Amino acid sequence: MIRHHVLTLDGTAQQLSAVTGALGFGIRTISLQPAGANGNPIYLGGPAVSSTDFGVRMEAGAAGVPPAPFVLGEYPTGWAQLAECYVIGTSTQKLHILVDYAV
Repeated sequence: MIRHHVLTLDGTAQQLSAVTGALGFGIRTISLQPAGANGNPIYLGGPAVSSTDFGVRMEAGAAGVPPAPFVLGEYPTGWAQLAECYVIGTSTQKLHILVDYAV
């Protein structure tokens, strides 16, 4: 099952499931792409994610063009839950999310 979402950041660590909902399905693949208008990076990690303690840094767009998406996955059995993934970035920035759920 494929779904897309847009998460508006609030400057604190946010679970990806805050926008996708707690569907109870694992994910096979997830694509994360900062909006082209974002002026600062977005950080991906666990509950304590910050700009100095993170797993992945997703760069800001340039001249309105979004950066290449970060793709996590190719897990045929639904490896992770979105509630386990957190992001942090500047308030009002947007993160586009494309999810392939294992159902």
